[in-house]
Formats: sequence, C-alpha cells, structure tokens
Amino acid sequence: MYLYIGALVFGGVLLGSSILLGGHDDADVDGGDLDVDKDIDFDGDKDIDLDGDIGIFWIFRSLRFWTFFLAFFGLTGVLLDGLGLIGSELVTLGLAIGMGTLVGVGGAAAIRALMKDETANAAHEGDYIGKSAKVVVPVKPGGVGKVRVEVKGRYVDVLATATDGEAITSEDEVLIVEMEGTRAKVARVDD
Repeated sequence: MYLYIGALVFGGVLLGSSILLGGHDDADVDGGDLDVDKDIDFDGDKDIDLDGDIGIFWIFRSLRFWTFFLAFFGLTGVLLDGLGLIGSELVTLGLAIGMGTLVGVGGAAAIRALMKDETANAAHEGDYIGKSAKVVVPVKPGGVGKVRVEVKGRYVDVLATATDGEAITSEDEVLIVEMEGTRAKVARVDD
C-alpha cells in the first residue's frame, strides 16, 4: 500500500506542478522528453540536441511518461488495494502497472503530438514559383484576380496579377512565374 501511496504522491506532485507551472523550459529538451544520448554542447550555451527517437523506446526515456505512469499506477493501486476491490495483491499490482503504462504511453504520445513544430512545413515564396494553378477569380487587364495552387499537399488560394497585363479567364490554366509577397504573377499556359 505504501508503494502505491508514494507513487501517487510523487507522480501527482510532478503532474500538478507541470500543469500549474507550465512547460517553459530554458533548454530545448525535445518537448520535455529526456532523451540523453546524443550531441550535448558544453560551450556555455543552453543548446542541447537530444534527439534519437528509435521506434517506441523513446517513451521509456520520457519524463512525461514516468510522470503519468507514477500518478496513475499509484492512483489505481490506492483505489483497488485501499478499498479492497480486488482480493489478490498480484492482480492489483498487474492492474496498476497496466493502467500506469496505458495512461503514461497515451499521455506522453498525445502531448508529444500536440507539441510538434509545424512551422517547418509552412510554404515559402519559392514553393509557389513554377506551379500550375487554376483561376478561381478572373484577372482583369491590369487588375487582380485569384488562383488556386497546390503547395506542399494543400490547396491555397492566392491573389494574382497577369505578367503581360492581359485578361485571364476562369477557363485558362496559368503558371506562377513570380511571387511578390503574398501576390502571384501568373502567365497563361498555351496548349
């Protein structure tokens, strides 16, 4: 019983403090996971590259996993053993380990997925140039229209002007030849 209470208190304090104090780390520790197996820079900076996720084994090096594991292992053990719901101590231990592992893996994986940095997937001006686009709003001579282009697997609508100043209809297929900020310069593709 003391093992369950100790795990519940320790895991609960870690979980509660991470919720209340937030996850503001000074060092880049891969979203809070302690993956200490690679390149550590000791030149006075706080740059720590702690990658090295190999399969599912990253989970056992994750501080979040152990926090969730301890809290729910302890909670399950206290409830089952303290209330006398299960007669066998081995069954209680097995259920507590199972619940701790299940919640630990699920919690750590969910937080890791939510904290993934998606900014590296943002499209840049160069990603638009040379792409074929469909005219959504016709471009009037000297005016602005709109084209739809597929960039990095997503369809994006972009304001567009014609490079030659001529009108472009919605039946025309165009090619993006230049980007000026968020506005595309397009040229009609001749069949």
